[in-house]
Amino acid sequence: MPRSILARLPSRAPLQTLALGLAMTMGTGAALAEVPPIKPGLWEVHSEGQTLNGKPMPDMSARVREQMQRMPPQMREQMAAQMKARGVQLSPDGSGAVRMCLTKEMLDQQRWQQTERRCQNASLSHSGNVWRWQVKCTQPPSEGEGETTIESPESYVTHMHMKMQHDGHPQDMTMTHRGKWLGANCGDVQPMPLQSGKP
Repeated sequence: MPRSILARLPSRAPLQTLALGLAMTMGTGAALAEVPPIKPGLWEVHSEGQTLNGKPMPDMSARVREQMQRMPPQMREQMAAQMKARGVQLSPDGSGAVRMCLTKEMLDQQRWQQTERRCQNASLSHSGNVWRWQVKCTQPPSEGEGETTIESPESYVTHMHMKMQHDGHPQDMTMTHRGKWLGANCGDVQPMPLQSGKP
């Protein structure tokens, strides 16, 4: 079976790939009994800034969009299908935002905006409208913490701080993402499949 088109994309890789993978993350909330006060339906996540060692970091979602525009139509369709199978879709407005579907079941089962298998979240605390957690990832090996402020049932903002090693050098990455509820109907955006097994 051929490798995923996503895996073949040129990039500064694993750091930008990690940033894109975490762009959807608010924390799994696995240790929390309370359902987060956000609406099920179609959500869009925008990057509001990423830094690497204190310097601005290129937006991976924009890079993926640019690569897709240069691809032959057949390859572009295959890549879109691969993203769709992972439960995500680039916004059709060309902004580089990522769309995803959150169902009531995902919220009830504390699977809201889960990460990929290579990252595991552990909830730390929940106070008022602020949810905090820790995250550990295997590709690249990294760990950090995140904080999501739920501004309303239709809006949230997430700040993350990650530390890792890259080519033997310590790396310090920060990310800020904002989620916006678009509506109850997810259209052709399918919920992110339930992850099983170890990373």
